[in-house]
Amino acid sequence: MRSRAAAALLALAAFHASADALVEKGRAVYNFRCYFCHGYSGDARTLASTFMQRKPRDFQSAKASDYPPSRLQAAVRDGVPGTPMKGFRGILTDEEITAVAAFVRSEFLEKRAPNTAYHTPENGWPNHQRYAEAFPFARGEIALDTDVAKLTPSQQRGRELFLSTCITCHDRARVTESGPAWERAK
Repeated sequence: MRSRAAAALLALAAFHASADALVEKGRAVYNFRCYFCHGYSGDARTLASTFMQRKPRDFQSAKASDYPPSRLQAAVRDGVPGTPMKGFRGILTDEEITAVAAFVRSEFLEKRAPNTAYHTPENGWPNHQRYAEAFPFARGEIALDTDVAKLTPSQQRGRELFLSTCITCHDRARVTESGPAWERAK
């Protein structure tokens, strides 16, 4: 009896390890192919999305129950008619398509997690923590157009860092009013 329970636990552990590996493979493909439109964190807050008549799917605000793995795989493989989402059949392998769907479902639809593993040394981001003062602006925790006089010195440095460096990728920062947020503080 004990050996059956141990075998079941080992099988369960192997399944989770395999599922985790699939999600991480999907993260790598997503970070190379998908983030341009869907954003680093699956929220579709990208420069590319501002040029599209129909915006890319914002997975962070979608219901997981509306996106079973088969639907996600079909969208990645075949595209979505009437939208800018084109299929990756012939570009991605079946395993990569399955992995991307697993990543999107796990990280964005179920966990609602930001894609924190994007800024890694392997992706060209050694010591990304040095930009920490800008993180609140990149994550939308502080509106970019907050009166500079109301920001702490650290927040002011973070705002400047965001505007000089981070904005090239994190271009859809939260603002209270569009327009003045994109201007430098005087």
